[in-house]
Amino acid sequence: EHTTLNVMPAAGGKLLMGLTEGGFQYLLAGARANVGLQGGRYMFEVVAVETTFSSSSSSHGSRQQGQTIHVGFATAGSHVVLSKFSTDCIFFDSEGNFQHGTNKAKVSQHFGRDQVVGVVLNLDGKSPNANTISLFRDGKRVAQPQKLPESMIGRPLFPAVSFRGVTLKVNFGPVPLSPLPFRCRSLQEASMADCQLGVAAPSPANGRCEVLLPVGLPDEGTFHWLDRCLGKKTHDI
Repeated sequence: EHTTLNVMPAAGGKLLMGLTEGGFQYLLAGARANVGLQGGRYMFEVVAVETTFSSSSSSHGSRQQGQTIHVGFATAGSHVVLSKFSTDCIFFDSEGNFQHGTNKAKVSQHFGRDQVVGVVLNLDGKSPNANTISLFRDGKRVAQPQKLPESMIGRPLFPAVSFRGVTLKVNFGPVPLSPLPFRCRSLQEASMADCQLGVAAPSPANGRCEVLLPVGLPDEGTFHWLDRCLGKKTHDI
């Protein structure tokens, strides 16, 4: 899988933890599977097995940083973090919103710790819900099928998660943590015809990597600037 630098995978990549020291607790961590889907109907699950709480004081007073979970799909060329600054990803967040780029709508119920969240991607052309993504919580539907944007139809879509303040368990199958009301295969059960392996990021032409060390003032939008910057430089971490 592909991850941001602040992700610490464990248990063979099934457990994702984020760094919390030195300001990392304020950053979104992201991970994307290295197998994408281009057909059929499949699901994957995530569950927050642990939450962390952090707060800091600034010149503007005390600030609390809550937990955030984004679950969805992204194209191979998108940035690893699911965010509004990329139009190559779609996702549900833990507050019940569905988002693609700057388009955001409340379509679901809230989900949080110890709740199994199932994400279903339907690319079956024979299905009445073809080219949609759905959300389930503990095996029950909490969001109606949401249409994929035209720009993402026909492209391999890779399961992706972003999070802050939680430790996530990711399940790609074959046994679901919370079975759905209908039979839906997991990503691990996907047929070869419905899958495509991700391509590793290209190496620098001169064999040397560039390191960017941003410097910003507290509470002046530094992290928002970084998100926009990373949205344009998709191979940077």
